[in-house]
Amino acid sequence: MKKERIMKNKSSRCPGSIRPMIYSIASALALMGAASQAQAQFAKTPLYLQNESQIIEQPKIKHNIMFFIDNSGSMGRNAITGGGNPPGQESRMDVTKKALNKVLDKYQDKFNWGLQALVNTENNFSNPDPTKHTKKNYTNSEETFNTSWVQMKTLVDGMSPSGYTPATRRYYEVVASAVMPNIKYRCQKSYVVMMSDGDANFSCNHDRTSFHYRFNYDGNNGRRNSNYPSAYFNYEADLYRTEPFITAYKYFGESPMKYFDPYELGNTCRDKKEGVHYSSFWDTANRYRGVEGGMAFFSRKLDVKDIKTAAVDRVDAAGVSWDGNPNIDPKGVDYSKQTVQTFTVGFGNGISPAGEQYLIRGASRDGWYFNAAKPDDLYNAFEKIISQISNDNASIPFEGEGGTAPATSSSGIPDLAATIKLNTGSWSSQILFNKLNNSDGRREGTVTQPSFGNRKTLINTGSNTYFIDAIPADKVNNAYFGIENDDKDEWKKLLNWTGRVGRDDSAYKPYRERKAGERDLGDILDGSVAAVGNQEHGRRKYLVAAANDGMVHIFQSTDGNNPYDLKVSYLPSAMERENDASGNPITLAKVLKDIAHADYGKSIENHKYGVNGGFTLRQTAAAEQGSKFQQRVFMFGAMGQGGRGAYALNIGGKEDQTTNTGLDAAAWSDKVPLFETPKEEANKLGFTIGTPQIGRVSIKRETDGSAKLEENIRYAGFLASGYAAEEKDAATNETALYVYEMLGKEVGTGEKRGQSAGEEDKAGKELAKIIVPGGVGGLSTPTLLDTDFDGVVDFAFAGDRGGNMYRFDLRGETPKNWTAVKIFSGSSSKPITSAPAVSRKGAKEYVVIFGTGSEIYQSDLSNTETQSIYGIFQKLDKAPKDLFEDKTNQDVTEQNLREQTITEVEQSYKDENDQPKTGKALYLSNKKIEDAHKGWFINLGSGERVSIKPTMILRTAIVTIRKYTSDGGKTIGKEEAEKDLCLPVSNNKSTVTSTTFLGINADNGGALNERSARFTPFIRGDGGFSKQYANGLTQEGIVSFTFIDPNKRTDDPVTADGDSGGTGTDKELGYGSGTPNNKCFSGKEGDQRSLLLNKGKSLEVKGRICGLQRISWRELFF
Repeated sequence: MKKERIMKNKSSRCPGSIRPMIYSIASALALMGAASQAQAQFAKTPLYLQNESQIIEQPKIKHNIMFFIDNSGSMGRNAITGGGNPPGQESRMDVTKKALNKVLDKYQDKFNWGLQALVNTENNFSNPDPTKHTKKNYTNSEETFNTSWVQMKTLVDGMSPSGYTPATRRYYEVVASAVMPNIKYRCQKSYVVMMSDGDANFSCNHDRTSFHYRFNYDGNNGRRNSNYPSAYFNYEADLYRTEPFITAYKYFGESPMKYFDPYELGNTCRDKKEGVHYSSFWDTANRYRGVEGGMAFFSRKLDVKDIKTAAVDRVDAAGVSWDGNPNIDPKGVDYSKQTVQTFTVGFGNGISPAGEQYLIRGASRDGWYFNAAKPDDLYNAFEKIISQISNDNASIPFEGEGGTAPATSSSGIPDLAATIKLNTGSWSSQILFNKLNNSDGRREGTVTQPSFGNRKTLINTGSNTYFIDAIPADKVNNAYFGIENDDKDEWKKLLNWTGRVGRDDSAYKPYRERKAGERDLGDILDGSVAAVGNQEHGRRKYLVAAANDGMVHIFQSTDGNNPYDLKVSYLPSAMERENDASGNPITLAKVLKDIAHADYGKSIENHKYGVNGGFTLRQTAAAEQGSKFQQRVFMFGAMGQGGRGAYALNIGGKEDQTTNTGLDAAAWSDKVPLFETPKEEANKLGFTIGTPQIGRVSIKRETDGSAKLEENIRYAGFLASGYAAEEKDAATNETALYVYEMLGKEVGTGEKRGQSAGEEDKAGKELAKIIVPGGVGGLSTPTLLDTDFDGVVDFAFAGDRGGNMYRFDLRGETPKNWTAVKIFSGSSSKPITSAPAVSRKGAKEYVVIFGTGSEIYQSDLSNTETQSIYGIFQKLDKAPKDLFEDKTNQDVTEQNLREQTITEVEQSYKDENDQPKTGKALYLSNKKIEDAHKGWFINLGSGERVSIKPTMILRTAIVTIRKYTSDGGKTIGKEEAEKDLCLPVSNNKSTVTSTTFLGINADNGGALNERSARFTPFIRGDGGFSKQYANGLTQEGIVSFTFIDPNKRTDDPVTADGDSGGTGTDKELGYGSGTPNNKCFSGKEGDQRSLLLNKGKSLEVKGRICGLQRISWRELFF
């Protein structure tokens, strides 16, 4: 396990495993056309990805490729017919030799080559030296990856067909003895290219007198059973008891076969294929007791699990830690993890569907299996694989976890958590599902991905929505996509490339060719990944991701090897962005060709934002039988830097008793789109950076602000106006809160429930536009508040880029009576660009907690002005008119607040294994709040800023603070690069990133005590009332978290503080459990709560447990 480091809260040259990309300045090419003009006001990528490396010479490291070739008897068959091979015709083996020789001739000594065959019985006993009695046609021992390409051709030519197809056993032996031990450098990549012409078999077999367990991976040695008096347990029994097999077994772990006796093992080997026995676990892609068998048991682990670690293996051949050294390694790459990646090829027509599935799953990733049905296909398959490997290593892109917080698949401790792996070389992402331990929520190491084979793509053209292969000819043309081409149907090729139609991109030249494994999703940077819906197959039914390929991707849970399957991608192509030189808005459609450009990944200057905003998913309450308002799932999302607008989609469920919607409907093009915000002259929005919110509102209240739940209740979407221009005082920056009708239906509990709200109140209608008087720079993401927990939103809070915080009172008699007042007057040097949190400190008493700072614009990278965290007290116990006129709750300034300060302390502590450690801890002062104080504030260090909404856990606000520092650069010369083959000769500049989690007592902005929720191992003081828990710690890189509580049984979007605008499943109106407790955890002392991080180990969360000490009912319910 990698060592987690707690670093100083200051500039560091050690950005850890999340480090920015490298790109070559010399290769930076400007994309052409008006649509590709730079959006100068925005940072081209998140700040943590911003680096420059002028590569003079690439690293001299050569990567390892092991050819693992089938030489079983069937390889002697005719290459075309699959039958007997007459003289003068080519066998499958002949074709294979030609293809391999052609590959070796092309790539020569670019790689370290190895060769192993599937049948390893070709011993050379002619040599008088018994130590040379090795397999004659393979690279072994010191020859592995140390054989010239010329000698490799000789070995290839010497192969001959014989024997069976023990593919899994031999794959294990090859990777364990030849591939894994021969990784010599921390940056060295290793690949296996496996080719077979038939189904795997012969991991076991029966005869009349005995059962042979030929692949006894777990070493069930010495057991006997009366049914099998002669049970032989291993073809290589002694071999598996030696190094490196002992090490390999520790790495892969035990299989489900481990505790079987011979009789049980025999039952897994009853069936035959073509007269040969096979194991139903080892020779297929079947799952047994939830574990996937076949090659996949090994290959999928090898793709993601670290092979070499500093703790065990210490240093590589260059004398550098196997975990990498960020002080010397190129910025933007992660050398801390060594893996093996496997490609598979099925050759000929003799493979059954089950055998092909074995090879598909045996590849490290979906899309890395190649079908070579005809002889000519075999070289093409080898060439595609080696070309992909070659391209992978042509430059050094950033590869690592993105900054998106983990998305969990259910409430409590979920079975899965999704994190994002980002690759800036291809500007692609992978969604990785980590299996979580069901007792403490920590990652167990098993990683899976979604499947993408059933994807369909919808495009919204502004007037209608179509499948991309069914757009009427008169609806769009080349001009719609900004294409200048003599082929009037060029736009179709571009859309097919965008929608990933077909197995690869070879048909869509000149657009860039994306590799398998990097083709499924665009880069997910600030966009969200979230799950919602009822439980299906043990997890939430739907998963949604927004990406900068310009699309929103909707997945549905499965019961197969992949937890989720991509069903539909939605492309809001008419969304407007910046204006072109003529003053006309550029649309997302016109940017697609730039994203597809062959040079797109060569420079961050080429990067484009597609759908980069956040979104909220909402499932309505379970419907009563016969109700006209049935349960449905929908979403509301923003474009971020990708556009000036928002979109709403149906995901699933029913519109009424008979009409399905979203993915549950037959006609997705009609039922998935819900609405988009207005375009052209009606569009006054800025770039909608942030996350829209969803809540139920009353459109007809009493004068005292009370709401009747029976009728006049609507689902509403809340969208901040966003930012039109970087200059805060620009006239185009409107500071307003937009509120939209989401479903166009009455959702109250009365008899009108489910009825249409009428044509004038259909989905997408603007219920209200609340303009903020004197607003500065545009409004940021709002937070919704339900003060009486009846299911209807009462207030919203949001800030602007002038540093001001506003309260929106939604209790007016009608939406036109909803009001906005400034509750805090800040400074334009302290912009608020994220949503506030709310903490309920008493009956109708709240603390509105927010941080300041920005990382949206390029100028933010070098901005070191002091930013702050604020907590503003709000008493919301008056009727709307009286509260509006109550000046004591308004226009607070920093002079009215109590200041708390941060101190950094170096301390000793014991880790989870009770081992002594040292680290840096952050402590807050604990000054008393006096009557004159209207809240509190904390000043941050130079360069630190807050751009993420704080998370409330009990009465602790956990604030994420980020810091970006551009270093002065470093030069790596030829001499240094010669000594360490992982280093390029280069001149480098980089951005160093750190993340601080600061837990704050919401009531006073200060210290944490025994009653507080806390997440660090540090304590100071001598016990009793002087005992203080550390408020925070700092980690390297971009780190984000999701809070996991085993006692959270539902995904109710309403928190214990009344925050009610986020993702989740609503309860019925008025059916809450009363005022919830926000002072102590429910459950028992041993329950494991944690902050699940996007990288590294989770942080354990502790706090007061309800029932363990006497507390009053006032503490519980207020």
